Amino acid sequence: MIGLAEAEIEIGAPIDRVFELWTSTEGLTSWMADHAEVDLRPGGAWRWVHEGGEACSGAYVEIAPPRRLVFTYGWETGRFGVPAGSTTVAVDFTEHDGGTRVRVRHDGLTPEAAERHRIGWSHFLGVLAAIAGGSGPHDEQEMH
Repeated sequence: MIGLAEAEIEIGAPIDRVFELWTSTEGLTSWMADHAEVDLRPGGAWRWVHEGGEACSGAYVEIAPPRRLVFTYGWETGRFGVPAGSTTVAVDFTEHDGGTRVRVRHDGLTPEAAERHRIGWSHFLGVLAAIAGGSGPHDEQEMH
């Protein structure tokens, strides 16, 4: 059985700013990772090293600034049964009420890994909202 992790947030910042925070080394290290490597082109590799040294990596599949970003994803240690590059994350950015709505859809996970990643994405989207210049309402599922 394949699981899906979804998270969504509204951020009080312009869409171009929010997209840049997802696609630049400087942006990613401000909210997602302690260290980031970005080769922002289809087929280009990315790598994030989180606090504590755990690393995620994959490759970009689709880059449509500032509306959509799709990349393969996984943990270099195979954490949660998700090896590097083994799943797909699609991030959609839409302008909404003067800010940006960000929706993450992480596909190809086991049901157990899907719940862990939903919690993780919800957490990091909250950090992104604060860094981008305003926090919006969090994904309601975060409360359940």
